[in-house]
Order: sequence, then C-alpha cells, then structure tokens
Amino acid sequence: MTRQAEKLASPPDIFPPDAKLQRISRILGVFPARNPPETRFKKSMKTIHSTIWMLAIAASLPASAANLMLNFRSTSTNAAASGDVTAAYQTLSPAHDDGSIPLAQTTWNNFSSTASSGSLNNADGSAASGVTLTFGSERVANSGSIDYSYVTGINISALYGNGGGTAGQQSLTGNSASIYGNGNNSSNSAAARAGWLGAANSAIGMRMDGLAAGDYRIYVMARNTNSNATTAAPMFLYASTGASSSTFGFSSLTPTTEANTTYPNSNPTAYNAFDEGVNYVVIEVTVAAGQSLFLASDGAATGETRGFLNMVQIVSIPETSVPLLAGLGLLALGRRRR
Repeated sequence: MTRQAEKLASPPDIFPPDAKLQRISRILGVFPARNPPETRFKKSMKTIHSTIWMLAIAASLPASAANLMLNFRSTSTNAAASGDVTAAYQTLSPAHDDGSIPLAQTTWNNFSSTASSGSLNNADGSAASGVTLTFGSERVANSGSIDYSYVTGINISALYGNGGGTAGQQSLTGNSASIYGNGNNSSNSAAARAGWLGAANSAIGMRMDGLAAGDYRIYVMARNTNSNATTAAPMFLYASTGASSSTFGFSSLTPTTEANTTYPNSNPTAYNAFDEGVNYVVIEVTVAAGQSLFLASDGAATGETRGFLNMVQIVSIPETSVPLLAGLGLLALGRRRR
C-alpha cells in the first residue's frame, strides 16, 4: 500500500473519540447533525422560557390558605333557623361563589352562643390553632363603640328571616334557588338564613385574635331577619385591624354598605345570585403580626339601627411568591439577550 493510500485509509485523528464517533454516525445517517451553537442556544432559552412560564402559572394558582367560615345560628324554636350548616348548603356562600374559597373547603364554625371561642376550625377542616373569637355589642345605643365585655345586647334568638307576610321579603327563602336556602322548612340550613341582631338601636360585632400576618378579604352577609318592613334595611359594616382591645370605636371609620334591596313581587329572582353591595359585602384588610381583626355591623336605615350578622368568611389572600418574581426576572433577562 502506498503512503497516499495509507493516508486515505487512516485519516488523521483530529477529533476526540466521542467527537469522532458522532462525526462517523452523522456521515452514516444514524442521527442528524448537531445544530449550530446559536440554534442550540435559542432552543435552550425556549425551554427555559417555557419552564419559567409553567412555574409562574403554578405560583399564581390559589394557595391552600387558612380560610375561616362563621355561621351565626339562631336559637329560635324554628328548626330551620337553629341548625348547623349542612352538606347541601356548605358551599352556598359568596366566597365559594366567586372562587375565593375552593369548593372542597366546607367546614363552618357554627355559633349558638355569644361566649368567646378558641376552638375554631379552618374551612379545610384543620384546627385554627391560636385563633380566638370574641363577641360584643354597644353598651350604650348609638355610641359607635363595640364593648367586647358586653354581650347582653346581642339577640341570638332572631327569626329565620322569611320577612313575615310582606310581599318582597317573605320570599327571601321561598325560592328554591335563593342564596338564603330552599324555602321555609326544617331542612333549610343555609349559612345566611338566620342571624344575630343587636338590641334596640345597637350595633353588634366581633374581634378575632391570632390570625397570621397578611392580607385578608372579609365577606359579610348582614340582613335584617327580624323585620317585616317594606323598605330596604341597609347595614353599615366596619372592619379594621390593630392591637387587641376590649373596645372597637367605629364611628370615625368609613362603612361599607350592604343595601339589602327589597323587591315588589312574591318570589324575586334577584335573590338567586350573590350581588356584592346588595346582599353581601367584601372588605379587604391587612393584619400585621400580633394584630387583631375588628368587625362591627350597624343598621343604616332611619329608625332601624340595629346591627345584624348572618355569616362571615375570612379569606387569606395569597402573597406573590418570591420564586415567581425571580422567574419572571430571568424571563425578562433571557428575552433581552435574544
């Protein structure tokens, strides 16, 4: 064999073993040639972008937050007004309706006593460790201050709220699709069917201690379940946070109004849907470490200033996660490099 033939038979070993194998494989068509570096970089960045977006989407989904649901039962002899919220009505609430509380979270704290409670459960069924609830009312009517050592002004034997015989109010629970439950019967245990109320011209309220620091959305349903008035019975709702106190002065605060609009027919479909500002309100608050949450309900109609509470839902607002913000920053950097 000539020297030229030897060169052709044994080309110089200019590739490392792995590179040589890849080169031979490409020549034989075993697998396609590698992409040039710029193409590989673009593909890598595309993969990184996709991963970051997936993380962003995952991080934006509602977290398993510690939500609480409070139902204020009546001790009325009417069975429909005095029971706990049952399975048929556990997700009939404004916070479930707008998705703030997942449908899988169905545990209500049912109260038929004004005694303070430290045995609360979160909506997911877990124990609300360290959280306590204290009730109170105005000691002096129209004073604008809730006294948490005075519960004598809270009436827990209120009517179940069918509005007596007045058209436009008797139907609040008469419609099978009502947000207040299905009809005037013993199987109706909807959370907002009954409620507590203040003594003559008196506001009522609650204080919650032990909440984790963070932002919260407070849902309140407060309608007059003890009147046959033909006019609307609006409620002023006040919420605030601060150091725990035996009183809550709310007269200087701006209220959130629940209109409780009445309708002139015997079975109004207007009560078939949750309507913010009309049959419930939402108040957002920020609780700092060690602070308490204060809430008061006061009648807003002339001649009817009793406060009412039917149900309260306390929803923790998930924070934007640090990994999400970091991921979005990397995404922006990657796009810039392109």
